[in-house]
Amino acid sequence: MAATAVVTTVVMAVTTVVGDAVAAMGVVDVAVDAAAERAGTGCGVTEQYDLDVVRARLAVGQSALLTALVAGVADPPGFDPTALDATRQVLLAKRRDSVARHWPALAAEPGFAARFLSWAAGRPPAGARADGLAFGRAHRDILSEDTRVELLRARCAQHRLTVLVDRAAGGTLIALRAPALGVVILRAARPAGRPGRR
Repeated sequence: MAATAVVTTVVMAVTTVVGDAVAAMGVVDVAVDAAAERAGTGCGVTEQYDLDVVRARLAVGQSALLTALVAGVADPPGFDPTALDATRQVLLAKRRDSVARHWPALAAEPGFAARFLSWAAGRPPAGARADGLAFGRAHRDILSEDTRVELLRARCAQHRLTVLVDRAAGGTLIALRAPALGVVILRAARPAGRPGRR
């Protein structure tokens, strides 16, 4: 008998918590039938809420929160802006660290950490590989030759047979990839007295 009373109490507590949470979401009111509660039949819920509606509202809320954190859209209502900013900074730092692990030459560039955080803020993440390539393209003219080679090799890896050209102020790099050859990088220094091509 004592065990039944404990189970009934736990069920009623869970029902109350669920009902409060659902009501707070504005989905539907959950009423407890006092007569059913006294009789000990069931958990006393007389109105059922639509789980599909609850899931849909939760998905919309999660999507709004996620895009606010990683895509630079406005913060959703009901969240502490300070906590959202702190979370945003943590996510950006993790993203920067992931790119740095994937792209060691890029991460060794002077000012990489600050530049990457500034560049990534408000841009949805695309994964370490794609983020590194996009960041490298955006900063190509200030990158060292080693970093440009690193980025060219990665771009070549996407193709079985390819020729890629990377022109920057420091000179032109040509990457060749063929099945029997692998990846070969050729350096063509800019002739003296001629302006660099962009």
